[in-house]
Amino acid sequence: MLFGIKIKRLLVFAGPIASLALIGEVILFASGPVTLLGPVLLGVLAVLALTLVILLLRENATQVPDDDAHETIARYARELERSNQDLQVFASAASHDLQEPLRKIESFGQRLHDKYDHVLDDSGRVYLSRMVDASGRMRRLIDALLTFARVNDKNTQISDVDLEALWKSVLTDSSACIKASQARIDIASLPVIEADETQMRIVFDNLLSNAVKYQPAGQAPEVSVQVFDTGDAAQIGLRVRDNGIGFDPKYSDRIFEMFERLHSRSEFEGSGIGLATCVKIAERHGGTLRAQSIPGQGAEFSLILPKHQ
Repeated sequence: MLFGIKIKRLLVFAGPIASLALIGEVILFASGPVTLLGPVLLGVLAVLALTLVILLLRENATQVPDDDAHETIARYARELERSNQDLQVFASAASHDLQEPLRKIESFGQRLHDKYDHVLDDSGRVYLSRMVDASGRMRRLIDALLTFARVNDKNTQISDVDLEALWKSVLTDSSACIKASQARIDIASLPVIEADETQMRIVFDNLLSNAVKYQPAGQAPEVSVQVFDTGDAAQIGLRVRDNGIGFDPKYSDRIFEMFERLHSRSEFEGSGIGLATCVKIAERHGGTLRAQSIPGQGAEFSLILPKHQ
């Protein structure tokens, strides 16, 4: 992809073989067959590009001694922030426009299955099942992209969050999955910190989901959530361990990248966006999220957060 700098407006084009997002003089181009997701994906990538440029401009603004140059950079930063807000609106609007036809595909697909399954031959049933499954995957992917795009400083609502109570709430919401997998979850006594409760719930939900999901066939998941000493009294460290399949240590950074998957969809379902969202949330709170593992010996995720924002 090709990036420029000067941002003024957003235009998105989708043709039969390519998608193009043009934001002033910033260009994002994706070749290949275009799906409904093309414009939204480009919009989300544009949000990330603009955020990076804003941060770079802010950093440079503190290093330029010349008042005129400082004001010029500051003005561009303000324009970029406005464009970033516009892109957030665009992502939400585009998601609604995409979700509606997907819901209809799923709804009518289910009706076809309920009323005409006995009429269809084996091939017809397979085609129908794949159609419904594909639309469901796309809907979940759009939801994951929007969750990622909406994690930003201005949307953060800081309050006192009881981490132990929040974990227990996440367990309640996931009770069906936990029961089906016969998972055992051990949660230590956790403190209250200042954070965005909604975003912390997203992090905990993803870490729990991955711990339960990435297991050898027939093995009951064992997950523990413990506190560890970070060496800094102003921080809290949480360690989430599981007994799953683990991963090669060389992928400890890669698993946090957008759309990175270490396993095929046929092995483990997922969007490839969850952990990237978790890292973004941790960083928005001034914290970090790291992972370590040995294949076949489970995985360990270490979340470090400041106690006060």
